[in-house]
Amino acid sequence: MVVVCPVEPSVTGELRLDAQASELAGARRYAADAATAFGLDSVDAYDFAYAVNEAVTNAIRHGSPDGNGQIMLSIHATSGRLVCCVRDFGAFAASAWPMEARIEGGRGFALMAELVDDVKLRIDRHGTTVTLSKARV
Repeated sequence: MVVVCPVEPSVTGELRLDAQASELAGARRYAADAATAFGLDSVDAYDFAYAVNEAVTNAIRHGSPDGNGQIMLSIHATSGRLVCCVRDFGAFAASAWPMEARIEGGRGFALMAELVDDVKLRIDRHGTTVTLSKARV
């Protein structure tokens, strides 16, 4: 019996976006296309793209763009997981308001955590990076 191990599809890429809400549709499309190429089913691909949308929205609303007014989105496949990093160049500040007291916004990280398998936040002197990953079933 010969067992063929699938090779990860080539979904590695990087997208620079203007830090404007009008760029969200392009970010969602980029994430959905990568998720489909990676082999996620339609529900998981939608969830992945929605989580990416939330991360990009946070970067636009609360982060800082680079010197060209852009944020960076990169996607790659590794060990059966699709990974997306959304990077801005500002300092992250978590809200001190309790979740139930927030009228609008403030639920992005909780939503991302529901939609993907893992959410990581990295803050350093160069900016803020949100890393999302979803396993292929």
